[in-house]
Amino acid sequence: MKILVFEYITGGGFAGQTLPASLAAEGGMMLQALLAELKCLDDIQLCVPLDARCNMPALLSDSETVTVSSDCDITSLLADLLIEADLFWPIAPESDGILQSLAELAADANVEVLLSHPAALAICADKYVTHQMLRMWAIPLVETRLLNDGAADLGENIVVKMADGVGCMDSVVINAEQLPTAVAELSEPQRYVLQPYLDGQAASLSCLFRHGQAWLICYNHQEIVLENDRFSLQGCLVNVQTDKWDFYRNLVKRIAAAMPDLWGYIGIDIIENAEHGPLVLEINPRLTSSYVGIRQATGINVAEQVLRLRRAEPILQASRNEAVLVSIN
Repeated sequence: MKILVFEYITGGGFAGQTLPASLAAEGGMMLQALLAELKCLDDIQLCVPLDARCNMPALLSDSETVTVSSDCDITSLLADLLIEADLFWPIAPESDGILQSLAELAADANVEVLLSHPAALAICADKYVTHQMLRMWAIPLVETRLLNDGAADLGENIVVKMADGVGCMDSVVINAEQLPTAVAELSEPQRYVLQPYLDGQAASLSCLFRHGQAWLICYNHQEIVLENDRFSLQGCLVNVQTDKWDFYRNLVKRIAAAMPDLWGYIGIDIIENAEHGPLVLEINPRLTSSYVGIRQATGINVAEQVLRLRRAEPILQASRNEAVLVSIN
């Protein structure tokens, strides 16, 4: 079975452009972790596009990589590579519809993609649409509004972020009194949403979803730093013990019922606020940074279980139970 594995940052998504060093490092970690898990499986053949500026992962041979030059049209290259592929596993941001377009590219080539349905990807790519969808199912959420809806009752400090932004990118904390001035300076205000700034533990849930079903793999802490009114993810502690396990297990099942088109590995970002309890921030329908530490922390080969999802329910039997730190910067 030939799997085309495409990590957007290191795989040529920035061909002909400046390669963002921090994003390339994070993407490279996820790619390395995925390749390590796939290499443990029998009867798997890999094809991995790789930006010429990036070092080849140690696990790969020359025959398994396709070098992407600066003048390459990555969409055309992927379309050509999909002709020979049985499965497509992209790791890419949701912003600008990138992840959704990759899923649609595979559909056009009649190749099975190891992602959610494009309709679910479109919902997850928009924080406001995600909020509206989950609110109908009474999921506990961080309030999310369009700029035009105003910031009344959101508190003294407001988080302004792009609706389709990834992680901490393009997120800034602004005092409510300064919000009108800050909004007036935005070049594309229609792409931004407002959320209250909430204190608490930033956390994430690593999960598997399958057409209305969901399984919680582990609970993680995120190390997010606020500096000069901007957030940055420094790392994550994977597989932290929590007394909220039953709550979170039921939460992911409710999300699966609300969004039955979710499939595969899904990361859910949470803020645990003292006043309001755990609240969902966003849903990431792809591999996340926490994924990098799961096999070391639990012994579970997540890639193997994602492949198993194509035919059956996953088997999530942990052979170890450790907390593993994944450093981003």
